Parts: sequence; C-alpha cells; structure tokens
Amino acid sequence: MASAREYIRTLVASGDTFDQPAKKLRALQLDAAREAFAHHRERIPLLRTRAAETGVHEITAPADLVPLLFSHTSYKSYPVSLITAGRWDRLLRWYTTVSVVEPGDVDMDGVRDIDEWTERITATGHRPYITSGTSGKVSFLNSDGSDLRFLHDILENLTCWPDPLPPKPTRRGYLLAPASGPMRSIDGFRWHADVFARAEETHLLTDEPLRVSELMSSALLRRRMAEGTATPQEIGSFETASETRERELGAAMTRIVDDIAAHRDEPLLIAGMNNQQFALIQALRERGVPDGSLHPDTLVLSGGGNKGRALPDDYQEQFAAFYLGVRRVRSYGMTELQGSCLACESGRYHVPPWVIPLILDEPGETLLNPEHGVVEGRFAFLDVSLSGRWGGLISGDRVSVDFSPCDCGRPGPVVLPDIQRYGDLGGDDKITCAATLDSYVRGMIHG
Repeated sequence: MASAREYIRTLVASGDTFDQPAKKLRALQLDAAREAFAHHRERIPLLRTRAAETGVHEITAPADLVPLLFSHTSYKSYPVSLITAGRWDRLLRWYTTVSVVEPGDVDMDGVRDIDEWTERITATGHRPYITSGTSGKVSFLNSDGSDLRFLHDILENLTCWPDPLPPKPTRRGYLLAPASGPMRSIDGFRWHADVFARAEETHLLTDEPLRVSELMSSALLRRRMAEGTATPQEIGSFETASETRERELGAAMTRIVDDIAAHRDEPLLIAGMNNQQFALIQALRERGVPDGSLHPDTLVLSGGGNKGRALPDDYQEQFAAFYLGVRRVRSYGMTELQGSCLACESGRYHVPPWVIPLILDEPGETLLNPEHGVVEGRFAFLDVSLSGRWGGLISGDRVSVDFSPCDCGRPGPVVLPDIQRYGDLGGDDKITCAATLDSYVRGMIHG
C-alpha cells in the first residue's frame, strides 16, 4: 500500500490535481507530514536539532510544524569565508546539515572552485540548485533524483493548467538563458524545450554555462562598490568584463529577436526570466511586431524576482498585452517549492496538494490558518514531496490566502495575486527563528 506521501505524488497525473475534496486532502496531508518528519528527522542534522530543542516529537496538527520550519535564509547560512578560503570540506559539512547528503559520498579531493564543488555533489545523484542573491551569497537547495523526476512529471502534466498542453515537441524554441547551470529555472527551461520544442530548432541566449563563481564574485564586488571599499583596478576590470558580456548577450538577443520576427506565424516556445522577457518584448515591438500577433499555440514561460534591475510597475500588464492569445504559464512559486501554485480561470493561484500552506504572523512565530476565509501573513509551507531536503520553509513573502472554495468552483486554499516581499515594504525582514537556526548551523560546521 502506498504511503500518503507517495499517493500525493500520484495526484500530479490524476487529471484533477487541484480538485481534491478539502477535508479528505487535509487528512492525507497530515499523514504525509508525519511521514516526511519521520523520514527526514534522523537524516538532516538541522531538523533533528530543531526538533530536540523545541520538543516536537510527532506531528498531530499543522501548528506542530511551525517550530520545525527553516528560514529561507537557512540555505545560505554558511560563512562566505569558506568559499573565499577554499574550505570545500567545511562547506560540504554545512551542506550536509541542511540536506540529505552524506559527507563521505562526495569526493572533495582537488576541488578548485565553487562550480567544481557543485559538480562533485551532482555526481552523487543530487542537484544543488542555487538562488541568486544580491548580497553575494546564494542559497544551495538540495534535490535528489526522485525530486528531479517529480519536477519533470509536473511540467509534463500541468504546464498551462487548467488547460494543460499535451507533451508534444511541435514548437520552435527560444531559451533566454545559459546552456546549463545549477538553477532550477535553467533546468526547467531545458526540460520544457525537450517536451514541447523541436530539438533542432531550439535557440539559446548563450552556449556558455552559468558559473556560480562568477555570479557570487560579481555580487560581492557590487556590494563592495556600494560600500566604497572596491579598488579602482577591481572596478575597472569589472566594468570592462561587464561591457564585453553585455555586447555578446546583446548580439545574441538581436539574433533571437530577428528569428522570432521571421517565424512569428509558427508555434513557438519562448522561455526566460522576467527581465529577459521584458527586454525581448521591447525589442520585438521596436522591430514592428505588434501586440497579440504571435501564433496562438505559442508557449511562454516567465517568472522570477526582479533583483538588480527595476522593471516598470506595469510590466505584467505589458506581458499580457504583447502575449495576448498565446499559451502562458501563470503561477506563483519559488525554487524552494516543487512546481508552483498555478493560476485558475479566476486568476487565483491554487496551492498544489503536496504543499501544506502555513500562513504565519510577520515574525514567523504563530500560525494564522483559518478554517475558511482570507488571511494575510507570511507565506510558509511544508512540501511533503521533497526527498532531498526538509520541505518546511518560512519565506520572505507577504501573501493573502483564501481557504474557502475558489470562484472557479475548485476547493481552496488559493494565494491571491497581490504578493509582496517583506524586504520591499520598508524595514528589515526578520524571522524570529533565523538567528537560532544560523547558530545551530555554525555550531555544526565547527563542532
């Protein structure tokens, strides 16, 4: 007999993924939460320590999960000095405190940089996805082979839900991204291209891989420039390299714009983060491509935060205008979630059945979930599908969630469209447990 976690995973291909009876699903999710806690508690040192410190020994209700949630900063709680000093063994020890990875399984002999460090972990069957950070630190989020397969199942079965696309490679493809790299968006774009585009007609923004070392060093130097501590030589070298890179990417974007303009009467796949998508739309408009003129079977993938580059307040309206009439994935999500909360016909984001939403107060201490109705607070959750790491997380997002049935007729809960980052609302985004979790991790690294 399948466990609750295994059964919930099967719902991705059930045909009614987001239409499960609410009462039955809540009971199933609680069983799955118990299983996930029992599965991960002895395998992830940070979770084991947190459970012991808070006295949580079993899950009897959603509120029991709150003390066990990691902060979104937990996955970047390593000291940067471990990377700058090349202490790859210590960095691995940090990683194994927050992930289901055994230190002895990873060969650290001769590692030269952070890119090779991530490659060594990938060679063991795990995938250390990163999220970019303007501070110079990136989050490392572990996925194992079963997590990656489940992500692929999600895109095959739920792309463009509630009217999902059949998995057929019938489109000319454009991926506004590097050829490879440990980011879930890059893997996701490539997997979508494998499923929905013709391989011989898929174009990349660059054939170069994304390098974590370059991403981190650029962010650290920008921070030092803002603080006034960067040397003139460092600034000069950075500006020269940036100008060269911008020219190369500009030329590549021009080639893609030309090709899309020439083939806009055909079904296309256009995948890129919001910044790249906005630049593409502006260039196509300048080329005389009118809004709403792409083939109706075109598939558009976009998303991601807008760190580092401000987009106009109406950028989503501009996306909707230009891509009028095509197939667009509309969702709310983050790398920490398997899949996303997908938008229904009413424009509300339905939480997938493998995710237990836990709406907290701003400090992340108190569960606010009602039986019915709308509540505003900090978005936290337990993703019971995850195998490579503990799926309990407190995010930096302020959301409103409706636990009543949706206007579309399906059960809740749904995330309403007005989503903001606490960090963008003024003041510091402080989660009460974050400092405690970070101190646990430091003790484990140096213990």
